[in-house]
Amino acid sequence: MLKYEKMILISINEQKIILIQDNVKVAEYPISTSKFGIGNDQDSYMTPLGNHVIKQKVGEHVPKNSVYKDGKFSTDIAQVDTKKALSHDLITTRILKLDGLENGINKGKGIDSFERNIWIHGTPAEWQIGTPSSHGCIRMKNDDIIHLYNSIEVGTPVKIELDLVEKVQNKHDAFSDRRHTFRLKDRRKKGVLDSSLWKMNNKERRKRSERRKK
Repeated sequence: MLKYEKMILISINEQKIILIQDNVKVAEYPISTSKFGIGNDQDSYMTPLGNHVIKQKVGEHVPKNSVYKDGKFSTDIAQVDTKKALSHDLITTRILKLDGLENGINKGKGIDSFERNIWIHGTPAEWQIGTPSSHGCIRMKNDDIIHLYNSIEVGTPVKIELDLVEKVQNKHDAFSDRRHTFRLKDRRKKGVLDSSLWKMNNKERRKRSERRKK
């Protein structure tokens, strides 16, 4: 299994982000993905699946709850969980812009995640976090997006999946087995995952299966 220093895993069904560092889970955050479901078409307002990368970070040092509009953060400060916040799809605090890596899935004409403005960002509608409620982006609580923003760099891999069928170590348990800390369901036939990133060595898998039978 290839090892990344940092990686972001996003689960649609579980509505959460997991931050991985050195193959160990170091943080987990609740999120909201699209209320229209999953998909990659332009103007569908759906959240795409597959492999992405953080292409741009926007909002360094702006005040928490600052509102992004007209291509930049303004001096407006959103009020969290107010009627106005819930009636507008406001973008607040920080933005992580995603770029798709898979031609025909999330990269290319009419399906391109970067051109569709698929972002991870803050929202004033924090009470909706944990349920699908966005217009395609991945919404986070404002304190959480600040923490994630400060924890990763441009170029960090991002994987968006329906389910994270994973075994992810907490940082407190990191020394129990640093070789195989998590695995994801192989969706290679659907063209979404590069299974080589997650394939466990067959010999090691058999050994672990034998130990469980004892």
